[in-house]
Amino acid sequence: MTLIKTTLSAAVLAGGVLAGMLGAGTASAQPPPAPVQGEQPPAWAPPKPAEFWDGQPVVWYSAWGGRWGVWINGGFITLTSNPVTGGG
Repeated sequence: MTLIKTTLSAAVLAGGVLAGMLGAGTASAQPPPAPVQGEQPPAWAPPKPAEFWDGQPVVWYSAWGGRWGVWINGGFITLTSNPVTGGG
């Protein structure tokens, strides 16, 4: 009985290793798609405050009325106020 358990355990382990090497049932190693990393600013957009901030490129993002800012760790940090309302 012990020999059967040992053999069965070894076979299951070998199958798991083989499946892992072949990628059976594993998630893709591709990262999730990044959010839009900037858009073409409209003609009425205020001047770009800088080319880079904290090592990240400053881009235009049309959400919240449009703002200049940077994408860091999937989040957008605004660097300008809303040019339509002049507020936050």
